[in-house]
Amino acid sequence: MMSGTLSLSVQNLDNLCQKLALLCDLATPLELFELLAKTLHALTQGQPVVLYRRLSTGDLRLAYCYPLESTLTSHHELLAIRCDDDLATSNLQLYELQGEQEVWGYIGHPPTVHPGLGKWIQLLVDIASQRLRLLKAERIAARHSGLKSRRRLLSRDIKRLTSIDDILQHHGASWCDIFQAEGIALAYQGDLHCFGECPTKHQLFHQLQQLNQQNTHDEIIELNSNCQDGLAAPLSVANAPLGWLLLFRQQSLITARVADTKLQDALSYWMPLEASMIIELADDIAVAITALEVARLNRQLTKTNQRLEGLAHTDPLTKCWNRYYTELVIEDLIHSSVSFAMLMFDIDDFKNINDTYGHAIGDDILCDIAQLVQETLRANDHLGRWGGEEFVIISKELDQDASLKLANRLCRSVEQHTFSIADHLTVSIGLTLLQPGDQPRQLFERADQGMYLAKMAGKNQVFVC
Repeated sequence: MMSGTLSLSVQNLDNLCQKLALLCDLATPLELFELLAKTLHALTQGQPVVLYRRLSTGDLRLAYCYPLESTLTSHHELLAIRCDDDLATSNLQLYELQGEQEVWGYIGHPPTVHPGLGKWIQLLVDIASQRLRLLKAERIAARHSGLKSRRRLLSRDIKRLTSIDDILQHHGASWCDIFQAEGIALAYQGDLHCFGECPTKHQLFHQLQQLNQQNTHDEIIELNSNCQDGLAAPLSVANAPLGWLLLFRQQSLITARVADTKLQDALSYWMPLEASMIIELADDIAVAITALEVARLNRQLTKTNQRLEGLAHTDPLTKCWNRYYTELVIEDLIHSSVSFAMLMFDIDDFKNINDTYGHAIGDDILCDIAQLVQETLRANDHLGRWGGEEFVIISKELDQDASLKLANRLCRSVEQHTFSIADHLTVSIGLTLLQPGDQPRQLFERADQGMYLAKMAGKNQVFVC
């Protein structure tokens, strides 16, 4: 047996060497915590071993303890430690678990009657810290790869996704898998969008109110109270806050079934690595939400432009083309190689209708006439309101006989239609075809002359010019 402060038996020393070798091969942080805690428990002759991790806020959370059940039930003073001051006033023998740049956490046990074990335990903790840093690097690489793959898919899908719920439906399961989470919630513009197992919306809104009041839009937050199992990351683009990403687990790192709420509040549900990696997911989601918003605004702008274009081209009363757009189309057709006929008509004795029934009824008659004519025209014919009770029809690629048949059919349709007034209505139509060298003014003058002659001949008929 070795003497002095290093009082380990040869057998124990061999066991210690085996533990050191095992520490270097463990695949997960929890496996590392378990082996380290069990080894310290054996070295200290059965003392409980606890491991606390430090949050970004400086608070402490219990990440592991051994023996599990007896420590949770018999050593409540170990569970009450939440900050450095609590550690300082405890009687624990503590060892720092060093991260890359700061203390990851602490592992400790009540004082042992063998103080000389401290150097051996420190060696174990140092090896465990190195392994923990390596595991962190490996997990960062693996999760970077997973997030990068999902980022490509999200970028590909964003053009066909139309809402935040669509994003969660298509990608929520894979994000939960990457972070071993049971649920995801996205808070954006006062709305909550949830996937998987999450707290109630009432609990979530209460938690979000606390987050917004804390004004912590630049850090990861481990949640408390009813959302104890949650991790919150701000959603922001160009430092402009958009909302929150929340991930939830139902199982803490310590897998014991615990009913005590105070004890549950002491437990840790997330590794620091996971807390740091969630910000990458939050950035991806923030960009996706921004892209959705841009697409929505573009769709809205397109609809607005279409509506404005329609207003610029459409007569507000009859919903057919207005005079400006009718003139524009005719001018374009004249400069093209398309032949067409122009029909100009007005409602016979329309002034009497306005005088007898009023202008409101007169407007109704104009709308009825426009609808009736639209139903009579072919698909490639177009109706425009010229002014007052006058209308213009453009019929492409019709010869004189065909266009004359169309004009007569319109006369008969109006004459035979039953309107909302007792009077029988008729129209007089002037018809002309595009001639070589025609300008718009010449075309309109001929059609107008034909309409005038139709009225002079007795109305309710067609005259070709």
